Amino acid sequence: MSEFNQELVRALANGDAQAHEQIKNLPTPVKMALGMEVDKLRRNENIIPMNNGFTLYEEKKSSYTNDEDVANALAERNRLLREAEERREKIRQEFLEKEIKARVERARAGLTMNDRR
Repeated sequence: MSEFNQELVRALANGDAQAHEQIKNLPTPVKMALGMEVDKLRRNENIIPMNNGFTLYEEKKSSYTNDEDVANALAERNRLLREAEERREKIRQEFLEKEIKARVERARAGLTMNDRR
């Protein structure tokens, strides 16, 4: 694939930022072909790029996270989970109390316990 400008390929192989900017908007297959040409040139001429800025994929910029905000969010989530668990336990207890009262009343009335579901 010698259809690419050899000066551009050499500049990319050397890690030139301006050359990288020139190819940034090219379609992915063209960038991949250019990348193979750059790798071939680097292998053949033992070129080590200065800043290695040439990538096929854009790197996502890391966003700064505040540890205090993360801790507060986790604490809030844990609080909500604890409250939900307490509500479930309260509902379960109320249901069990209601069932026990019904069974006690049936037993006092002398009715059989054949209410299996």
